[in-house]
Amino acid sequence: MRIAHVGPPLARRGGPSGYLLQLSLAAARFGRGSAHALTFPAAEAPPCASPPTLAARVRAALRPIKRALAGPPAFYRPKDEDLRRNGGAVDALLTASRQAVCAEASESVDAALRSNADVLVAHDPSIAERLLDVRVQGQQVWLMMHAPMPFGLDATWSWAVPEWTWESILALPDVGHWIGWEIDVCAGVDRLLTPCAEAVTELARVDGRFAQLQFDYVLTGAEPRQRRYPAESRAQLRAHWNLPDAAPIALFLSSPLPYRGLDVLLDAAAALPASVPGVVAIAGASRGEPAVHPRIRRLGVVREVSDLLHAVDFIVNVNRFSLFDLSTIEAAEAARPMLLHATGGNVKFQQLGAGGVMIEELTPAAVARGLEDCFTMSDDRRAALRRASRRCYDEHLTLEHFWREHTSLYDRLASGELASRRA
Repeated sequence: MRIAHVGPPLARRGGPSGYLLQLSLAAARFGRGSAHALTFPAAEAPPCASPPTLAARVRAALRPIKRALAGPPAFYRPKDEDLRRNGGAVDALLTASRQAVCAEASESVDAALRSNADVLVAHDPSIAERLLDVRVQGQQVWLMMHAPMPFGLDATWSWAVPEWTWESILALPDVGHWIGWEIDVCAGVDRLLTPCAEAVTELARVDGRFAQLQFDYVLTGAEPRQRRYPAESRAQLRAHWNLPDAAPIALFLSSPLPYRGLDVLLDAAAALPASVPGVVAIAGASRGEPAVHPRIRRLGVVREVSDLLHAVDFIVNVNRFSLFDLSTIEAAEAARPMLLHATGGNVKFQQLGAGGVMIEELTPAAVARGLEDCFTMSDDRRAALRRASRRCYDEHLTLEHFWREHTSLYDRLASGELASRRA
């Protein structure tokens, strides 16, 4: 069979770009002799390497001072009445987002159509809608879901009103319209894929109609990132980020999008008694933001992710919604214990045996109890959790397991076991 994966350019990050990069690596390494031929989007073009100008360097140096004096910059927020009307600011945002996704994937769409593939696998609902419109007779369109919540809620929450609760955003008429649009796309494709059943519960928590759709489950895997400093000790690694050598360190590794729960984590860290040792390192959020508590260390964007994982004692995932995060797979590969909010794909990590402490409710008090547990646990217990995380990776989450998950699905289709589920 010929399978064309259609999405954005390959890049080492989360979401479809990172997922497709990992799958392309798996195909190159384990796909020789396979009965299936896979194609992928092109790799992302490297950024221009020209050095910053003197003016740019001066602005960068002054930015923390300006922020300290003037406070954070004010961002545009649509008027409340424009958010709440049909066809208002939310609809404009989501329409533009859908167009941007299709534009980013346009070369991949064109290449997939030229390939005469048997199956076109879209990695975004907007791309799936496009493929359904242009496919030829006999071609199947599959959709891989990469977000832990519907597109309408995700984009509106992240880019329009991150200060709102998700339940308040869900009540906006345009958000409801776009959730209906996504459900129609999901019902129209031939197969619907997601990493695990627990991820579907996240979608259904927002809209019960997602629970009525039929999914195939393809567990994600990943290869280890190359380390820049593989021979360095933990103390030497910590020195790169000015992290204390003696204290236990928790790592929050994510962009500060509202569903990630960083606000709850910061409140929890501030609520810990001074007698509890430990530092919370925040990687991925802005480095220039002022420290909210002496226990917090903001690292900004970190490129040496694998080295940082080996420098810390455990990772923290306090997502309000969770699919099956690549960063958590990387933490398992690095044999890190985990402090996880028990929702969505995080529950699947626990079922697979990852070494962790689960938080049943996402409140500052509950997260603070989890942090205290992880900061003060014995060396023997921490070592046991480390071994469990690495065993989870070796038994379920390697690149080879990822390849087997995909080829098993293709084999079942080729043998006639799978029929179209298109409504």
